[in-house]
Amino acid sequence: MGKLGFRRSKKRGEVGKEGVDRAVLPLPQSSLAVSSSGTSPSIEDATQSAAGAATPDSCEKVHDNPRADRKRSWVWEHFEEYTDTKVIKVKGKEDIIQEFRRAKCIYCPKGAVGDYACDSYKNGTQGMIRHINNSCKYYPGRRVVDKNQKLLVGDKSKGNSLKAVAYNPDEVMQACVEMVVVDELPFSFVEKQGFRKFCYVMQPLFRVPCRKTLVKDFLKLYDRTKKKLKSDLAHYRVCLTTDTWTSVQNFNYMVLTAHFIDDEWVMHKRIINFCTIHNHSGNSIGMLIESCLIQWGITKVLTITVDNAAANKCALEFVRSKLNKRENSESILGGKFMHVRCTAHICNLIVGSGLKRLNRAVLAIRNAVKFVRSSASRLDSFKACVAKEQVPCKGLVVMDVPTRWNSTFLMLEAALKFKKAFGRMLEDADSGFAAYFKEPEEEYDEEGNVVPVKGNRNRVGPPTDEEWDKAEVFVQFLRVFYEVTLRVSASNHPTIHTTFHDVLSMETEINKLFIARELQTGSETEKVLIDMAGHMSSKFLKYYGCFKDLNPLVFMGLVLDPRFKLLNITHLLKKEGYDNDIVEAKAKELRDVLMSLYEAYAPKDAPVKKKEVLTSSSQSTVTSSDSRGRASILSDWRKVVSELDEQVVAHEVDKYLLDPLEYTNLGESDFPILLWWKLNGAKYPVLAAIAKDVMAVQVSTVASEAAFSTGGRVIDNFRSSLTPKSVEALICLQSWLRGNDISCIEDAPGIKETEFYEKCEKDHINSASSSVNSCPPPKPKGKDTSDEVVEVIEDESENSGSEDSETS
Repeated sequence: MGKLGFRRSKKRGEVGKEGVDRAVLPLPQSSLAVSSSGTSPSIEDATQSAAGAATPDSCEKVHDNPRADRKRSWVWEHFEEYTDTKVIKVKGKEDIIQEFRRAKCIYCPKGAVGDYACDSYKNGTQGMIRHINNSCKYYPGRRVVDKNQKLLVGDKSKGNSLKAVAYNPDEVMQACVEMVVVDELPFSFVEKQGFRKFCYVMQPLFRVPCRKTLVKDFLKLYDRTKKKLKSDLAHYRVCLTTDTWTSVQNFNYMVLTAHFIDDEWVMHKRIINFCTIHNHSGNSIGMLIESCLIQWGITKVLTITVDNAAANKCALEFVRSKLNKRENSESILGGKFMHVRCTAHICNLIVGSGLKRLNRAVLAIRNAVKFVRSSASRLDSFKACVAKEQVPCKGLVVMDVPTRWNSTFLMLEAALKFKKAFGRMLEDADSGFAAYFKEPEEEYDEEGNVVPVKGNRNRVGPPTDEEWDKAEVFVQFLRVFYEVTLRVSASNHPTIHTTFHDVLSMETEINKLFIARELQTGSETEKVLIDMAGHMSSKFLKYYGCFKDLNPLVFMGLVLDPRFKLLNITHLLKKEGYDNDIVEAKAKELRDVLMSLYEAYAPKDAPVKKKEVLTSSSQSTVTSSDSRGRASILSDWRKVVSELDEQVVAHEVDKYLLDPLEYTNLGESDFPILLWWKLNGAKYPVLAAIAKDVMAVQVSTVASEAAFSTGGRVIDNFRSSLTPKSVEALICLQSWLRGNDISCIEDAPGIKETEFYEKCEKDHINSASSSVNSCPPPKPKGKDTSDEVVEVIEDESENSGSEDSETS
């Protein structure tokens, strides 16, 4: 409420009748000299003082201006002016009397509240206005907002339906903490002026916290959420992924991520640990994992997914032994299948061995792309060449990260579309493209500074036709590995049931590079590709040779897929050229693994209860030989029936394997396998329990590596003062608040974003110009209000100036 009680006068200098009735008579603007006896001044003294007869050393001179008595602000209807007197005693001289003009709220009781200085030359009315609008608890004209009053707002989660919401300061404070954690904002964000103004405009009742209060509430929320998550994890068997990382503080961090499927068959992942580790040795990693499991009270662990570092194998052996030595150990088959290798890491090693054979071709294309993206003028020249060659592609070339082959694949794929444009730039002498490759090669350190290169060699390039041909073949080859990496890197839905197919697709793609001798032409490109295929094949056989080192749970994921089961594995092995004996042995081995899992998951009390019932019936008391013989017959038949029932339960595996396969037109990654098991769990209860845990197994450590991307943003160079405990709380709480959606979409600068903002600016300029040219400003209707507008502006300007003087 900005203008309570505001009344406009009809014209300048004209006062309405109502204004005269409520006019406040001004007091004399004077400083009166009073004798030391303290008697009140007479009227003559007051008149003489108002005329300026008082001496400067005995009183304070107050300006006498008729405009000072004009009270044009609406707030004077709620305040009463009075004079405050202050006596200063001076030894040997006459006392100094000072008077100050003040105003008191007519609604507030006696006291300091609602009392303001009101000298027209020193003080303004903004303090009184704020008092009436916001502070005065006794003003009857302001509408008091009840904190418990509910408002109707739209609920997007329920189709924009209306629901009643009441202001709750605790909920608003928790939402503020969650905003800072989820969006990775600094704690000092709440102290910034823009955020405080936004909160005041949105909800004036909310008191924006300071940084210290925010940190305290953040730690409280972390403890509450951790306690609840700890109780939830106690009901499920978890699959873990772990990895290590070094921050800008030179601290070694280890992350531990838990994956599980709840009773509603929804997959979850939660970061449960992000703490410092002394070194990357196997014993240190193993002891830290064990400490984290004890802290969280986790006793049921199915698998731990790690990369191929030798220290990780030692660490998992340590964890396996500690879990097996616990009383009432809940390890499945003694933790035999606990170690899972990261498929994405193995794929990276295989592709890296092939990229080394195409090093020169990749360098030449990378330098060509670097030339285009190094300046705006070069980019414009490249766009001109693209337009002349009429390249149908609308995108642009992108730079890669040399240590990440998937970004190299995207760079080569984009550059191949503009092969003709690069050729035209090479022919154009004004573009400087050819001269760029005659300059010496430059190398950069970690801080981006140029490092001198020994030998002063020129840049590699420009790419030749032969190098373009190599890149084209290699891009087609890399596409399979790129898609495999994307599939196995997913962590919000099961991936283990598609991993075996991905491994076979990589092997098939490598074999395609081998060309039969009768078809070889002896070209340089052909020799390079054959050599590359040989090195990649040897690397593949090292990790997946005869599938002996592949974790059996990877096969179990495919067996528990109702579209394939065990029949698909035998079919694929025969198609790969394995003998029937090897295929049958592998099928028997996998069935035995599934039976072992079934026995581990099957309820152990059911057979005992049946035997107890049989024993009680066989030992029943009989009174005659006939009843004894009849009881023996019934007892034998009950035993047969019991054995038949046990045989049915024990062969739930055979029932599942022999049932018809599930047929669907959906893709392999689109099939809702968790939903299928949720609907068919009653038919196969024990296998459903196995599937719930097996489908949560991760075949890559990407879920844990993604936490390091968040950690790099949380503890960057500007926030490196954060303690390891605060870092762990920030990253873990962010994972818990986001739930399944833990990936962070970053607004990376690029050509598309630049073009988007340029288009927005052009649309804004066009709309603004069209509105000015076609739509003249509306004319006011009715009587002329120019005098009223001028008067309001003068009041606001005077009040603003008075406010500044009061503040100073």
